[in-house]
Amino acid sequence: MTLEQFEVKGKNNLTLKGICVLPKKDPKAIIQIFHGMGEHKNRYIPFMQFMADHGYALYAHDHRKHGESVTEEDGYGIFESTDTWYDVLDDCYSVSRKILKDFPGKKLIIMGHSMGSVIAREFIAKNPLVPQAAIIMGTVPVMTPMKAFVPKTLANIIGLFKGKKRSPFLAGVVNKPLIATYENPRTPFDWLTHDESIVDQYIEDPLCGYAYSAQFYKEFIGALATVNKSSLIMRTKDIPILFISGIEDPVGEMGEGVKTIYELYNGHGYTNLTLKLIENARHEVLNEINKNITYEEILVWCDAAIV
Repeated sequence: MTLEQFEVKGKNNLTLKGICVLPKKDPKAIIQIFHGMGEHKNRYIPFMQFMADHGYALYAHDHRKHGESVTEEDGYGIFESTDTWYDVLDDCYSVSRKILKDFPGKKLIIMGHSMGSVIAREFIAKNPLVPQAAIIMGTVPVMTPMKAFVPKTLANIIGLFKGKKRSPFLAGVVNKPLIATYENPRTPFDWLTHDESIVDQYIEDPLCGYAYSAQFYKEFIGALATVNKSSLIMRTKDIPILFISGIEDPVGEMGEGVKTIYELYNGHGYTNLTLKLIENARHEVLNEINKNITYEEILVWCDAAIV
């Protein structure tokens, strides 16, 4: 197993920084990872190493305005008026093209966590390089255009006054309901995982946990309202999809919101869906105390999906 760094040119010629973990032998298939909000690619290295030990090659990059792909000083999460959700998607396509060039003929599995799961869901419908399977992890429940109207309008108004500055207010609108789920939380980020050491690492990591600019929230809310449209969902009904989340994840409404997304796809005629809700797990199932259960569930599912 080897870990390598790579660079890819994304939308508007932005240099995206990534890592790949390769198995000792020719890989069974390739897994491309899309990370979530307020984090970065390196948090996935333990999982990447596990899957590489079982024969997979894994790629992960830092999205624009995240991690090592940030080009401006303290530019984490700062979307300007010209930055769009579709720039983020285009960047992911650029990494996919590199993967298919590195490993022509190999099957591609995409895996998205949290915000990355929304990317993955839209990626399935819009990417001309359609992957052979998808893992939707810690995903966000259905948001109708009507439900999105108020927060998106609020983000627009705040953006007029704050420009590209961070919006702690909007960050609070997003995060406070998540931690309010738990009694007597130790930190504001206890909703991530039961593992206190992981929570502490997240808090201490300067590449994690920051507030975003209003433009980002506007774009992300718009994506949440778009990704559930029937016109998108109906485009790729045969692809195997694994929906996997923690049963104690407030982002997924303690499993109920994830079930709703699963039923939405099922109702549109998808024929190869799997739903796994991990007991005693919060939002980051790959970073939970019982993460070995999640690792094994994903490995078994991937082995079956690429047959």
